[in-house]
Amino acid sequence: MRTFIFGLIIFLAVPSAHAQLTEGDGHVFLKYSYGGVDSARYHNYSVSGEFFLNPYIGLNYNFDLMFRNDNIRQFHSSVGALVGPPLIVIGLITAASNNNDNDDSQFNLGGLGALLGLLILVAPDGVSFHIPVSYKWDISPYANVLGIDFVRNKNTNHNNFKYAMSFGCKTTYLTYSHFTLNAFVETRKVAGMGWSFGGGFGIGYAIGQGEENDDFIPQEGTEF
Repeated sequence: MRTFIFGLIIFLAVPSAHAQLTEGDGHVFLKYSYGGVDSARYHNYSVSGEFFLNPYIGLNYNFDLMFRNDNIRQFHSSVGALVGPPLIVIGLITAASNNNDNDDSQFNLGGLGALLGLLILVAPDGVSFHIPVSYKWDISPYANVLGIDFVRNKNTNHNNFKYAMSFGCKTTYLTYSHFTLNAFVETRKVAGMGWSFGGGFGIGYAIGQGEENDDFIPQEGTEF
């Protein structure tokens, strides 16, 4: 939490800076992290993405698979990824069924349900705040507060869905070929479990970068 607050203060202090990474439409990346939770250690593997709303704010999407050495497994996604698909299916079934009965009101209700499910499906896991520190480098504190974990406890053979959130800070370098390298530290909280602390690294690709960035290589002595 303190890392997130510190990063946010820096973000508010440098609103005129410009980040090359966020000139594009988004960023997809694979990442690995290692850390501890309660008395256990974990390895976490993730597929993540960001959609940039503007040069400073991105929407986060995460799909994580955590392996703990105490025989607990956790799969993480946004709440929308869990709730959205059933609503879409129910809405489409309702619309199709009542369309056969020539019931326009029920057809519209089913269509609205499917649309609501689609909107929930694309809801992000959280938000990131991008702070450009130099050409092609940025720092981004983030808060993911709309997550859910499917938790499998192999010791008791119990499976549960639990609310999950995370806070952290990552630094990202954008190469001239649009590939990215990043490192991060974060803390996570899953309902009924302790706070976890860890860190890791990732590799990704920046989507929608302008071609003009490929042609420009900063000369020695140039400031950004």
